[in-house]
Amino acid sequence: MNNSRMDVIDFSQMISEKFTGLTKSEKRIGNYIRKNPEECAFLLAAELAERLGLSEATMVRFARSLGFPSYPAMRASLQTAFRHRVTHSARLRTRLDDLREAGDIFDRLVASEIDYLTQTLESVDRTALHQAEDLIRTHNRIFVFGLGPSISLVDLLQLRLQRFGHQVIPLTTSGREFLEPLLLMNERDLLVVFCFFDVTPALQLVLDYARNVQCKVVMITDTLGPIVGKDADVVLSAKRGPVSGFHSIVVPMTIVNAILLALAQDDAEYALATLDKLDELRDRYQEMSKKAI
Repeated sequence: MNNSRMDVIDFSQMISEKFTGLTKSEKRIGNYIRKNPEECAFLLAAELAERLGLSEATMVRFARSLGFPSYPAMRASLQTAFRHRVTHSARLRTRLDDLREAGDIFDRLVASEIDYLTQTLESVDRTALHQAEDLIRTHNRIFVFGLGPSISLVDLLQLRLQRFGHQVIPLTTSGREFLEPLLLMNERDLLVVFCFFDVTPALQLVLDYARNVQCKVVMITDTLGPIVGKDADVVLSAKRGPVSGFHSIVVPMTIVNAILLALAQDDAEYALATLDKLDELRDRYQEMSKKAI
């Protein structure tokens, strides 16, 4: 990796790591910068303070809380990040450049995925993992929220949980389409949330509604735990690589598979019986399809 990219600070990750130690006002600044990094890169301390209704001194304290000697130093780093701003094409380009510099793309890709999984062995709280398993096991109706690339994780969890006899309601659209199924949610249900990088209006609405109806929440996330984790009963950390990189879904998918296998192991007889019924239905379908030809 060349030096220019090494100097780019991942502000989303930095703010997430420092979030719990920030004051209420500093958290407001952090959330604003996360959502508007390009705008903030070119604002003076007084201008950002005016936007948020805070003092200029609070801006300086926030910069120091993140480890910068001054607000201008933080702004300079934001400007560097802006020049390498995170677009989908930039993520892929950066990822490909890194892999090419390191040699064979397939070998390096596999090595980086293994590295993420190795980090997961240390970062995933086993107690939280068991709590997530228990919550899923003890709730029949489960809502699963995820947008963008997370939809594949929602699909995987929905498919497998239905085989275990759960009723699964996917929430995979950010428009008004997901509002009506959300109305079905109550205190007897469970919400599983896949959320990465950004707190979208849809995510915040789902979490707020779950809290209002006293629905339990399991959250699988990368950098958002310190920011929205307070809205969840269980938070599982799923590293996907740097925000500026082309993200991997290997770790969150591994966490999902671990939960599913634990559920199957706890009730192997039911899981196997369900799969036998599924095989019978597949056989009947194939026979009917042959007759229809």
